[in-house]
Amino acid sequence: MIHIDNISFRYSPDKWVISNLDFRIAYFSWTVITGPDASGKTTLAKLIKGLLNPQRGSVSFTDSRRSLTDQIGFLCGNSSSSIVGITVLDDICFGMENLRVSQSEMRKRVETVLRWTGLTGFENRLTHTLSGGERQKLALAGALAIGNKILILDEAFSMLDNVSRNDARDLVRDLKGKLDLTIIEMTNRAREISSADMIFFLGPGGKLEFAGPPVQFLFSALGSEWTAPQGGLYGLLSALPGEEINQVENLIGQLGIRLA
Repeated sequence: MIHIDNISFRYSPDKWVISNLDFRIAYFSWTVITGPDASGKTTLAKLIKGLLNPQRGSVSFTDSRRSLTDQIGFLCGNSSSSIVGITVLDDICFGMENLRVSQSEMRKRVETVLRWTGLTGFENRLTHTLSGGERQKLALAGALAIGNKILILDEAFSMLDNVSRNDARDLVRDLKGKLDLTIIEMTNRAREISSADMIFFLGPGGKLEFAGPPVQFLFSALGSEWTAPQGGLYGLLSALPGEEINQVENLIGQLGIRLA
């Protein structure tokens, strides 16, 4: 369990970006943290990762070790900012070299993560020639190679086209089940909540305005307002791929609600 214990954060003395957030994120879950722009989602991602420290409260982990921040991968929309290697192989090996992973173990991990992410055969490709979707796969491969078990996706697919975005989400969903990953996704896209086990909605000033499963969010007043620009619930369903429609309809069925 990841404990967000009454945290607050501000960059300047007169404005809190995060205000008294208090909730828990279950291990092995897919948690979506959503809300409008400037609601503090990226700041919260950095606080969980340990890139920032809260001025009030704390972020902690239910684990025997003191900290798990070194096991948290951070993927953002601009994947190029996290790529440091000239070739795909160089980039995947960079983090492992810093951790002093042995050459034999490194070779095994490289082969494995290339297979997991569909990048086998890309080892010698120059990273600047990769497409946006391929760069996101590379960022994911690098995180998995160093053993990250928690992945923060901070608008990680926002710069991809719809096809690439769906492919990337399907890949992460598959790896989550295969590797028992914990996914924390920051997004302001209403259509992406159907993948989640839990929704946390941040309002202005980084205040928590909703916490609950997707189906409750969709039928709440806040959820109805949030999906309105996409045509409401029915517009959201029409925009989803078939698999995600089934997920949402199954959730709705749990409430005994029939769609006309």
